[in-house]
Amino acid sequence: MSRVRELLRPRGEPPEGAPPEQKVEPPEEISGVIDTYRVPAGGKPDSSAEVFVVEQEGAGRYLVRLPKLSGEEAKVLEVLRVNLLDSIPAGAFGSPKDVVADYVWRTAEEAGFAAVAEESHDKLLYYLMRDFAGFWEVDPLMSDDYLEEISVSRYDRPVRVLHRNFSEFMFMETDIVYPSEDRLQAFVRRLAQLGGTTVSLAQPALEVTLHGPSDRRVTATLGDEISRPGSTYAIRKQRESPITLAQLASPENARWPVLGAKGAAEPPASYEEVHAHKTLSVLMAAYFWLLLERTTNVLIAGETNSGKTTMMNAILALANPKFKIVTAEDVLEISLPDHLHWQRLKTRAYRAGLSPVSGRYEYGLPDLLKLALRFSPTILSLGEMRGEESETVAAAITLGFSTMATIHAENAQRCVQRLTTPPMRFSEGHLRDITAIATVRKIVLQDGRVVRRVVSVDELKPSGAYEHEIVNVFRYDPATDSFTPTTPAEVLDRSYRLNEIAESFGWTPAAVQASLAVRAARISSQIAGGELDPRALSKMVKDFSVNETRGG
Repeated sequence: MSRVRELLRPRGEPPEGAPPEQKVEPPEEISGVIDTYRVPAGGKPDSSAEVFVVEQEGAGRYLVRLPKLSGEEAKVLEVLRVNLLDSIPAGAFGSPKDVVADYVWRTAEEAGFAAVAEESHDKLLYYLMRDFAGFWEVDPLMSDDYLEEISVSRYDRPVRVLHRNFSEFMFMETDIVYPSEDRLQAFVRRLAQLGGTTVSLAQPALEVTLHGPSDRRVTATLGDEISRPGSTYAIRKQRESPITLAQLASPENARWPVLGAKGAAEPPASYEEVHAHKTLSVLMAAYFWLLLERTTNVLIAGETNSGKTTMMNAILALANPKFKIVTAEDVLEISLPDHLHWQRLKTRAYRAGLSPVSGRYEYGLPDLLKLALRFSPTILSLGEMRGEESETVAAAITLGFSTMATIHAENAQRCVQRLTTPPMRFSEGHLRDITAIATVRKIVLQDGRVVRRVVSVDELKPSGAYEHEIVNVFRYDPATDSFTPTTPAEVLDRSYRLNEIAESFGWTPAAVQASLAVRAARISSQIAGGELDPRALSKMVKDFSVNETRGG
């Protein structure tokens, strides 16, 4: 009951939770449809929205069609909306959906429209949940797991979305527009409320994570205090199921239909996600897996939204179940399998200006990393390294911990420059202990698709007493959309670190090469069998760990 009341408008105020009805009549003709599906996935026509991805004049559009209401259904819905707040008993308990569903039945019987409520129950419940416990105009977009980002730059412009499977269109326009600046401001305040914080004209910037089956990172501004002409927001959506390294390494399949193909009679009846990304090669995946088994320090470099965190998350998921992983983040984005011994830490920040002493209670990344070291991690992972926290990471490297972090840099050379330039605090000695730098970048393919690729994997090889050189191990070829090298022998020949592992642990080069080949074969087998989800990969890693321990 308390959850429902938190989402309802206060008494005496306009029903902000009841937005003006959007037209749900589909146009007479929707041309250029290249995909259509329902959100939430698997929803029935009366309890879900239908999404159309269309191509018009070379640009992509994202169209939403809500369940169609008859005139009588619309009148009943309005009665239910107006009376919802005052009609739910104070002692009601259960999930918001159960409470609202019970309200629909009771109100229908009392008001004399039980027949309409019985016939249209799913529709009525869908709209009530959207308006009072959902995300209003963009509720269908928040339910779409194929969207990476939802963006609004001003109230009188269409909401834009970044679609995971149609990246060639970049930020596509939708047919959703906020009716006024007041309405957009009300939604920004709602996002703050759902995130357990506040936003106001005195504190007009909002950064918060909405937790749920999939976390959503919100950045927003309120009014025209720091953004013109008014309120804005961007919502970054994580997948409910994290992408695995097997998915990232699997070849991309052709989409239906081929982009630009004309004359397609009908769109597919349903949409199924293609779990294939070709972000890196299987051999690269095996290389990172092998490094992860030893004391290693890996940096994932790249620009904003290049896929750094996704890549790091996928590598960490291959960790030995016997290890202890401690992660420290500003915003919770890393999501690891349940079988791992994983401790998750998050910073705590107080809003500036709230009180003279509020800063005393902040817990930043440097503080968090110092605490993390006391938990004796096998692997210490930092969501993003950008300032003085690098000093603690450097100390962890010196103490012999394995570390993994992301960093904003366009290549290995620029990564090294950032590490040694204030506010970063890496010395040459710490640089020499970095095992590998993987650079992830967005690439535009010849067919116009925007994809993510690991464009290079480089190692830092000590040369002389206080110097190092950057040695390339893997490289991406944009002309052929492929990676080199392609054999374990070539990798071993290029890799200083793999040879260092062989020497440190008394392995022969042949043994390291064999271990690399076996790991690559295991990942290839997962891909060939279509076993790409986190559960399947976790089982494979556990089985491999047991067999390796037994000498199998």
